[in-house]
Amino acid sequence: MKLLANLGLSRFEADEAYKQALAAFQLNNLQDALAHIEEAVARQPRQAEYHAALGWFQLERGDKTLARAGFEQALRINAYEMLANYGLGVLAYREKRWQEAAGCFLDAIAAQPDRPETMYYLALVRHRQGDNERAMHWMRKAGAAFSAHDAERARQCQAWLREFAQLVEAESSRA
Repeated sequence: MKLLANLGLSRFEADEAYKQALAAFQLNNLQDALAHIEEAVARQPRQAEYHAALGWFQLERGDKTLARAGFEQALRINAYEMLANYGLGVLAYREKRWQEAAGCFLDAIAAQPDRPETMYYLALVRHRQGDNERAMHWMRKAGAAFSAHDAERARQCQAWLREFAQLVEAESSRA
């Protein structure tokens, strides 16, 4: 078996399990997704991407503790793992820990700058922090990125932008 691992078969099998996990997740089959991602992690425990996906699946299942553990393990392996940073940002956002959420989303953007979901969440964080000018900046970027492939999300961005603009105008008239 050691020889097979040296030939890369363990990595191949782990990648296949990872692909099966993603396919199951796309079909909303969370139980199968978890089983496959756990197999991938067992075969290649130093793959940050696998741990991040495991964390995300746990988050989707509603287990914040296991989700956090998966994300944190991914970041111990690779501090720039986008999904792990994004996932920790989502956890912090849901718990109204705005500063922590902002840091996580900024780290996710540094790792992968073209993800509109991350920009969208960062805009909402900035809004919650009372910085509607920066919220507008990030929501514009999110809307532009969404417009290429998700018309509904792009419309949501436009609605937020209108709200942020009104808030910025009200803030400047009070000053």
